[in-house]
Amino acid sequence: MKYFFLVLWLWLPRAVLALAPLEPLQIARQFVAPTAWPEMKSYLCCEVASQARRQSLGQQIPARLRRVCQLLHQGPATAVVAVELRDSVSRNDFYLHFSKEADGWKLQAVRSLAMTKLSAPMLELLTAMPPAEVAQYDLKHPAADHAFTVGNLRLWAAADADIAAHFARNRADFQEALRLVRAGGYFAAPADTSRAGERAANASPTIQKLLQRLFISRVGQRDTGCATCIEFLIGGRMNSTVGLFYEPNAAAVPAMDPRRIIAIKPLGDGWYLYKTS
Repeated sequence: MKYFFLVLWLWLPRAVLALAPLEPLQIARQFVAPTAWPEMKSYLCCEVASQARRQSLGQQIPARLRRVCQLLHQGPATAVVAVELRDSVSRNDFYLHFSKEADGWKLQAVRSLAMTKLSAPMLELLTAMPPAEVAQYDLKHPAADHAFTVGNLRLWAAADADIAAHFARNRADFQEALRLVRAGGYFAAPADTSRAGERAANASPTIQKLLQRLFISRVGQRDTGCATCIEFLIGGRMNSTVGLFYEPNAAAVPAMDPRRIIAIKPLGDGWYLYKTS
């Protein structure tokens, strides 16, 4: 009999663990793992439940890619996990959005920055230009010359880690651009009249010179819906954009949502990387 209780004692923790509901980060790691996940359907809802009927996302991704999961947010009702895919030559990012239901956490949506593949043919064309054509391009596009356009397109399509590294290398210039925007009071007016302030800020030669050097398309407050955030837009198409914003009050940082802001990553000292969809 004592051997029976010994076996039961050794087996019970594993059994209890197997029945314990999974947290968002655990679900994410299972969902992007290259192996099959028999319990997958129990942790899916909404649009993902109809998209992943037979295979997890991880089974559809090339096995050679390394998968790194990072919890961006977990609150009482929602959670977001960022997933980075990488190999020796590339990095890509997407974001898993979760909702808390009566029986536990469910993966409801998978999001990524859309249309970045459009940058590849544009970059190929621009980088193949001989010096004479580059000079002609600069004459025709004084507000966004060849060097800026190439740098901006590369940053738009870059992995989150590369955007964060770009910010870290150029932090002093970002801080100076922020100082000039705040000192000018361009966004002191109510939100419904902030477009005039945005036009004035982007028309400032001093600010524009810094934005050009940073490969930033414009400064504004349009993308995140945050009335106090100062945004530094890199680029995007339609409603799928990527950029940086500054908001020193963590409580005022907008919430992530699969219908609007798909990712917010802290960069330190009130700076964040954001993506919309």
